[in-house]
Amino acid sequence: MRTHFSFLIFLFIATLLQAQPVCDPAYRPVIFVHGFLASGDTWAKFSQAFRAAGYCPDRLVAYDWNTLVQQTNQAAALDAVIDAVRARTGAKQVDIIGHSAGGGVGYAYLSDSIRAAKVNHYVHIGSMNQKRPAGPKGSVPTLNLWSDGDRVMAGKDIPGASNTMLPGLDHYQIATSAASFEAVFQFLNHAPQKVIAPAANERVRIGGRALFLGENNPAIGAAVEVYSLDPHTGKRSGALIAMLTTDAQGYWSVQDMPANVPIELVLRTTDTERPVHYFREGFSQPDDLVYLRALPGPGTMVSKLLAGLPDSPEQVVVNVFASDQAVVYGRDSLLVNGLLLSTAQHAAPGKTAISFFLYDGNNNKQSDLTPVGMFGSFPFLSGVDVFLNPDDGAPLVVQFNERRQVVRKIRSSEGVQVVVFD
Repeated sequence: MRTHFSFLIFLFIATLLQAQPVCDPAYRPVIFVHGFLASGDTWAKFSQAFRAAGYCPDRLVAYDWNTLVQQTNQAAALDAVIDAVRARTGAKQVDIIGHSAGGGVGYAYLSDSIRAAKVNHYVHIGSMNQKRPAGPKGSVPTLNLWSDGDRVMAGKDIPGASNTMLPGLDHYQIATSAASFEAVFQFLNHAPQKVIAPAANERVRIGGRALFLGENNPAIGAAVEVYSLDPHTGKRSGALIAMLTTDAQGYWSVQDMPANVPIELVLRTTDTERPVHYFREGFSQPDDLVYLRALPGPGTMVSKLLAGLPDSPEQVVVNVFASDQAVVYGRDSLLVNGLLLSTAQHAAPGKTAISFFLYDGNNNKQSDLTPVGMFGSFPFLSGVDVFLNPDDGAPLVVQFNERRQVVRKIRSSEGVQVVVFD
């Protein structure tokens, strides 16, 4: 009997070890700094790869900042985050990874010798050219990671830095690809590390932040609802998975939900603002960087950009968001209900478009496929005149390259919907 009981205990412990990946607290914490119009979810792929390689989740921290006011000195705010991480983990130093405009933040932070002493390595990804490595007199070991396919930042080697050019990657791929992660891990740890394929999971934990679009201010006390979807119809297929409220920093989490099942996440900030419905293909592994962006209130720069979005029961407003790469004419294919959007006009390589706003801009109940709104004035964004009838009974079918999502249509008076490919 005792032998049988001991064997059961062994099996129980082995099961726990399989469910909880072993992490090594000896790894230095990593602080991720995103770029213009972005948020911490830029780093979801890197964060998952670091965790699979043995990093503890509490040592992977995304720093969210308002990229619309770049003249503001970010050094003090970033310094406070770094000090908090050092105090919490006991680490003497951290590593910083900055992408695009986030590289400017990281490089400027390291110009001060006291701040630079808190950083062991710095990674400069798809960011502005510099004359030397980061830190006073170039004292902080720096990896400069760039691509000849980046049409936003025409990178080049930084004298004295470790330089890696990965050919053919667009501005977002350089911060999300497996090759980029492997170059970064090698630099930070002086050891090779391939991206590890995720283990098969039946249940996963997800979480992240709710922020106001563009400014990245937290949506405090917002309601988040999570539903599973029928992959063929896009309709909700079962009971509510979770309903929760964001905390004082906009954070939320769902501790246990089915893996690999399409889901809908609904973000409600107030009773008067329209909710935003996020549609995802399903999660195969835990993810702590699932971001939900709320529509900002009046008087902000982003509210002016979004002022043309219809608020009508007669049409639908859809945003297609490709979080890990741009949609590039001649390379990628993006179709919505059979309409090709990856055209030279809407997906030019220089545009590096990752976010497509679709609605009937002239209210003629036709898809003219012409530009709409002010989106053409911003990088990374496109607006296209597409009429989606909420009363025709047909679902919304979005196909991005070989991937496909089917979701139900929602009247724009009842919410804005975002179809995410990550």
